[in-house]
Order: sequence, then C-alpha cells, then structure tokens
Amino acid sequence: MPTPGLIRSGWWVAVTAVVVSALVVVAWLLAPGRAHPVSNVDAIAFEPTLVDRSDIVPAMARDGLKALDRPGMLTPAEVEHANETEHGKLLVPDDLVVGVSLDGEVRAYPMRLLRWHEVVNDVVGGRAVAVTSCPLAGSVAVWDRRCGERTLELAVSGMLLDSTALLYDRHGNSEPASLWHQLSGEAVTGPAVGSRLSPLPAELATWGEWRDAHPDTSVMAPDPASNPLYRRDPYHAYRGSDVLRFPVDPLPPTGPLALKDRVAVVTVNGIDTAFALSDLALAVGSQRGVWAAALQGEVMMVRFDAITGAMAVTPHDPAMPAPPVRYAYWFAWYALHPGTATYP
Repeated sequence: MPTPGLIRSGWWVAVTAVVVSALVVVAWLLAPGRAHPVSNVDAIAFEPTLVDRSDIVPAMARDGLKALDRPGMLTPAEVEHANETEHGKLLVPDDLVVGVSLDGEVRAYPMRLLRWHEVVNDVVGGRAVAVTSCPLAGSVAVWDRRCGERTLELAVSGMLLDSTALLYDRHGNSEPASLWHQLSGEAVTGPAVGSRLSPLPAELATWGEWRDAHPDTSVMAPDPASNPLYRRDPYHAYRGSDVLRFPVDPLPPTGPLALKDRVAVVTVNGIDTAFALSDLALAVGSQRGVWAAALQGEVMMVRFDAITGAMAVTPHDPAMPAPPVRYAYWFAWYALHPGTATYP
C-alpha cells in the first residue's frame, strides 16, 4: 500500500510536536494554584507599591477583559426577536441573569455576557452602579459606585486576591489607581485603601423567572465587538470540579460544603449572613424552594433553585426595601471571613 504523502514527508512528526507542546503549556498554566505568568511590563501599568503584596497575583493583562460603560439595552420583545432571527439564542429561559431593581427601574444583565466583561458601569434608577462578576470565585456583586465625592469607573485589573478579581478605578488624572476587591468592595491597595463601596440588592435569577416577574425589564445588549466571544464558555470545566487555579488562603476546612458550593450573602442592618445553596436544598427536601429566615429581627425569604443555580433574597413584607445580596463560591467568601457559618 502506498504511504500517504504526509507520513512520507515527516510533517506528521512536526505537527504532533506542536500539538503536544501546546497541550503541555496549557496544562502548566491551568495547574491548581498556578498563577498565569504575565510579564511585569504587560501585566499592570500600576504604581509598583500597589502590587507588592505577595498574596496578589497576575492572571491577565490590565483590561484583558473589556469593562462596559452604559451598555445598550433591549426590551424582552427585542430579545425574542434576536432569538428568532440571529444565529444562536441570545437568552433562553434557564439562562442566568443578574437582576437589578432600583427606584422603579429594572434591568437584567445576562451572565453569558457578563463573564466576558466582569464589570458593567451603569446607571439604574438614577444611581451609578457597577455590576460585577468573577467566574473564578463564582461571585456576583452590584456596587454603588459613589465613593465620597467621587463616582468611580471600575475596570478589570488582571490581578487576583485569593482567586477573586481585583478591579481598578480608572480616571484621567495623575493619581495612582486603587485596587478594589470584587466581592468585599474594599480598596486593598492604593490611595483609597480602607475605603469600601456599598453593596446593592441583586438577584441571580433565570431569564424566564425574571422576565415573568418583571415584564417591563430592560436587558443588557451584547457588545458588538465581543460577539465572537459570547458563544464560548471557558469556565464550563472549571465549574464542574473543585479544582482551584490560583492560590487561596485560608481555605475552608473539609466539611459538608464543597469549595465551589454557591452561597448567597445577605446584609441586614450591617450584619452579613451566608446561605449555602446545597444546605437550603437539604433543609427544604427539594432542589428548588423557599426558606424563611429571621435576620436581625427582619423576616427574609430565600428563594433558590439548585438545578439552575438561581438564588434571591427578598423581604417577607413587600413594603420593606430589598437587602443587599452578594453571591460567591464558598471558598471565596470563607477566604474573606474565615469561620463563617452558613444557614440554615
């Protein structure tokens, strides 16, 4: 039998070598606890004193993901039209969205878009907000962007602390930027050290539930320049295991909760309370349901769906304001607050 030309030429050896080399590099980069190697010049254009902490590690170049400012919005009808006429669905009923309702204005930010931006600087109900996420920490938080007399514009620094994103405040003057912890809202380095942003109410809901509850909602539109990215989910395998890609200290002790069990952290009268999704399912005896919790004298309804990952906390009394809620993997919240107990 004649030998195929590719084999005779020896090109198959070169091709194999290239493929194997690429796989080795990828495996090295994704090894647990391995910080991606980024040169100091390319990683961060910050003052050296801002990144001299040994627990802060680079993961990508500054602005490696494009933060969005006042993105376009769609109506639910326009979402359905896009679903019918464009290649690929924009939103299906089980897709998760970050739901924000402030002063009569209601908006949804699709997670499949947010994971490629991690920060959206927006104005909702006349209030300057930052809708933020960190897929590595499984975290979602909506922040009031006002800090003293300044209104911050947050963006992706490329740096991590305990596998959670650090954001930076960009501005046009000569003052160095500060780095802000995406989950705590605290400035951890730079001129703003010690300052803390205020968390705002947010729901992690499925699009179907949010649309039905809020038919007048607007929906963040895709960024046209990022359209090719939205079709991919680079964190699918990461979510499916308890392997961490970057250092975290401290880690929670071995126990009933896995490192990447999702928790909702509710702030009532200045006190944080964490509810674990898996604990709620066990307590209710179902993969979805509602749990009533008395927090600092206030009754809150914790709604959850362990299948989709949706969680929300609302007051039992609809006349009361919604509490600030943040969402994260268990390891990320524990690293901020070691010894945290979860409820119920």
